[in-house]
Amino acid sequence: MTRRAEEATGDRVRLRVVVLFAGVYGLSSADIGTVGSVAPQLERALHISNFQIGMIAAVAASAGAVGTIPAGVLTDRVHRINLLAASILLWSAAQLCGALSPSFGVLLASRLALGVVTATAGPAVASLTGDYFPAAERARMLGLILTGELVGAGIGLVVSGDLGSALSWRYGFGWLAIPGVVLALAIWRGLVEPDRTDRTPTGREEPAEGEQQSIRELTWRRRIPPYRDLILRRDPTKMGLWHTIRYVLRVRTNVVLIVSTALAYMFFAGVQTFAVLLFRARYGLSEETATLLLVATGAGALAGLVSAGYVADRWLARGRIAARVLVGAIAYICAVAFFVPALLSGALVVSVPLFTLGAAGLAAPDSVLNAARLDIMHPRLWGRAEGVRTVPYMLAFAIAPLLFGFISDALGGRNSGAAAAAGGVASHANGLALSYTFLIMLIPTAIAGVSLLWAVRTYPRDVATAAASSKAAPTDTARQGTSG
Repeated sequence: MTRRAEEATGDRVRLRVVVLFAGVYGLSSADIGTVGSVAPQLERALHISNFQIGMIAAVAASAGAVGTIPAGVLTDRVHRINLLAASILLWSAAQLCGALSPSFGVLLASRLALGVVTATAGPAVASLTGDYFPAAERARMLGLILTGELVGAGIGLVVSGDLGSALSWRYGFGWLAIPGVVLALAIWRGLVEPDRTDRTPTGREEPAEGEQQSIRELTWRRRIPPYRDLILRRDPTKMGLWHTIRYVLRVRTNVVLIVSTALAYMFFAGVQTFAVLLFRARYGLSEETATLLLVATGAGALAGLVSAGYVADRWLARGRIAARVLVGAIAYICAVAFFVPALLSGALVVSVPLFTLGAAGLAAPDSVLNAARLDIMHPRLWGRAEGVRTVPYMLAFAIAPLLFGFISDALGGRNSGAAAAAGGVASHANGLALSYTFLIMLIPTAIAGVSLLWAVRTYPRDVATAAASSKAAPTDTARQGTSG
């Protein structure tokens, strides 16, 4: 298995990078999955409603939205490996504090601290991935890295759910601090800070057809003009924060990618928080069966995530410049097409395959759109650009559980907390309310897919602009050949 994994990633060094970065995403996702898996125990122990469950998931995302831009600034200016390892250690400490919370209010406060320290992960991993892997392979590699997000969500649902059922919701949260410490040490000792000058982790220069040459050379051969007003002509590391934010939001494709990702992640956040409750109430399943069923449908998400990167990179190799954006658009639209009948059907045997296909479509754009974001930015803006992108993404992640909880309560799901407190199976009325809520919240995902079709037109010129900026605005570190 190790040999095959090395063949899939290229070599042992790249495999280590993929595994550790997947672990970073996995920890964050496991935490979100934990909220959904211990939701019934939280409802019973703290006597709270669907809306308050949404608050627990939302407060960490809100804090992350505030901290992500400062984290992006740090990412572009400091040693990223040390920054990432330190943030994970702080994350573990905040997770342990949450597990020891004596009340709902203290738990919310601990989640606030958790969100601040997790804000570093997105910008740091995005920037490091851009320097570790050549552009022609980034979608595929990001697909492998982002599997950690789905695997982590599954682990959070199963392990945290089992610990919550057998012992207490406190163990469901607290155990995650242990792998956090292990991962931080592994990153600090096992990874080398890569140069920010288009080199591989081993220090080799990329060949002429490697790194960012593949996409950018296509734009040059087809004489695709850059947006001249967006060509950077000075060192991006010397740009002020507000100047950087304005520039990032002037890149046309980037704005569409930011908006579409945020819209689609509203539904994804709702699935992570309320899917177990939906399966229990709609189909009369036990908590354990509902959790395992959700994990099983996650296999479709894994398949979609990995296959999208391979498909997009293959289309790119055949000369389709906007392949990554196009694959993302198709995936979101297909996700809506599968989720609608899955939510309308009351038969489990019909809904589960459709849920699995819908999950594949919902997860597939992650790898390709993350790669596309790196394609359209100067390398020295990757951290800050990811920070700007993460703000609306995290806000969507924060708002979505609240909206899901509020809408489901308004549609008749208020009695779920009382049913859970009595130790009974969640009511059928709550299942219908959650189903209708999921259908309503699919609308933003449909908008995301359609908006990406427009970005297919702007993406080639934005790639050409990024290439022109790299030539016109070399950084001091690029000229000196040093590493960050």
